[in-house]
Amino acid sequence: MRRLALAVGTAALLAGCGNAAQTAKNSQSPTPSATTRIQRVKIGQAVTLSGADDSGGAGRLRLTVKVKQIVSTATGHGAFQQPRKGERFVAARFVLKNVGDAAYDDSPTYGAKVMDDAGRTYDPTVATVTAGPGFPKVVKLRQGQVRSGFIVFAVPKKAKVVSVHYALNAGFAADLAEWRAR
Repeated sequence: MRRLALAVGTAALLAGCGNAAQTAKNSQSPTPSATTRIQRVKIGQAVTLSGADDSGGAGRLRLTVKVKQIVSTATGHGAFQQPRKGERFVAARFVLKNVGDAAYDDSPTYGAKVMDDAGRTYDPTVATVTAGPGFPKVVKLRQGQVRSGFIVFAVPKKAKVVSVHYALNAGFAADLAEWRAR
């Protein structure tokens, strides 16, 4: 299950290597279905999300997730960490806490998206920003452990980001959180 999620997430990141408009049209990105449970909250509020653990045990993986901050124009680290022409970086600081009985062993980046006021979604991009550290490629959390980091998105300069979305299992879990930027 984890290998599948990592493969799908890697494909999503590679698809994100185009421009932001191409990323928004990524057909491999998970979309909410009729069975998706969406929790809408404000920035700074925590949400408990469920997902499948490595053994395929649905609902055993439980994380409390919080978007603590959104940096609407984030600055990249160094000359090679700059957005493409016509784009800017947006960074969201996530805080993850394992509150379930299954260990979390995954890449938190793959389950995140931002949405603009026109309804377009943008996948994460590979970049580091001066706002703070990101997550390592794989995060491992035992019960009670906490980790925070920034996830970075490349969006058009004129796009107005209105929400941050997150789901476990590379975005394919039935629980989805949405933090409204305003």
